Amino acid sequence: MRRTNIYLSEAEQAALDARAAAEGSTRSDVVRSIVDQVLNLATDEALDDILADSAADLAERARELSRSDPDLRVR
Repeated sequence: MRRTNIYLSEAEQAALDARAAAEGSTRSDVVRSIVDQVLNLATDEALDDILADSAADLAERARELSRSDPDLRVR
């Protein structure tokens, strides 16, 4: 691994820090993860984690929608 310095706006840094805190990770880990995803360098294991997180997010959103809209309730 090599060290790289980048300049971020205050908003970018705040968003990065918030994401790192939410993931229980570090700023550097989040940046590496984003770079890997954007450049299609993510490993199969990382992709599995991304897909699992996405599926959980979608399932929760579906539950929220079905509670708020009777037409969307699963029968």
